[in-house]
Amino acid sequence: MTLVGSYDEKLYMPGLQNGLLAWGLSFVRDEAGDGNLSWTMLQGSLSYIQQVADEWYLSGGMSITGGQRAFEPDKLFFGDQFNGDIFDPDLSTGEGFDQTAAAFFNIGTGLNLYFQSLDSRSSAYLGLAGGNLNRPNLSFFNQTEVRLPMRIGAHGLGLLQVNDDWDVGVQAQWLNQGPYQEIVTSAFVKLHLSKQVGQELAVRLGGGYRFGDAFMLEMGAYYLNWRLMISYDINTSPFQVATNGRGGPEISLRHIITRVKPPDEFKSCPIF
Repeated sequence: MTLVGSYDEKLYMPGLQNGLLAWGLSFVRDEAGDGNLSWTMLQGSLSYIQQVADEWYLSGGMSITGGQRAFEPDKLFFGDQFNGDIFDPDLSTGEGFDQTAAAFFNIGTGLNLYFQSLDSRSSAYLGLAGGNLNRPNLSFFNQTEVRLPMRIGAHGLGLLQVNDDWDVGVQAQWLNQGPYQEIVTSAFVKLHLSKQVGQELAVRLGGGYRFGDAFMLEMGAYYLNWRLMISYDINTSPFQVATNGRGGPEISLRHIITRVKPPDEFKSCPIF
């Protein structure tokens, strides 16, 4: 079970010519397995965005995360609980841990290039990010270090307005951490049912593939500044022996709070 929440906003600062600051907070709680292995993380981020041309924006930022990795050993079973004839879960085990929770902090950074057409809904972005730059120690033993490998990722999205009602989009993500790699690609269509100001409504349907692992289906709805997305993945990897091909549903809800930038102070007419 994974729970994720996030909030971010732009900050208009006096003296920043065609630029602005942004900050954000995010929370992640993930729990899995018989021993309830969990990750709990709270992340703060700060970035700067600069308009480099009429339709182009470049941003860079960094994040600091504080978190804890923990598990419950009393919910696990070990080999020395076999009494010679049968497995006896009531037998004590010789397995021991110095601690069942490990606190850590993490540093990340990234760059993003964004394009927004002035004449249509077409847009695109391309980003590069690095995480776990300080490689925090997550060991449950005092004498042993378990360093979290650095994570490098790249992502991109392109949205094309086909006509007054339809948009098509493609997106991709690549992640690498130690010996592991993940590549995800997807495509979608978006139909604008209402474009009247104050009553904007659109629906979205799409699908994708996580290489070597699963197919994904998604659908969603946009209403004013709200976005609701529902997705489901169908496992195709050798792990389907355990999952029977079944994946898991994911639901996300996002609300965009808009605020008009205050105009520069000026005098409506000269004073003589």
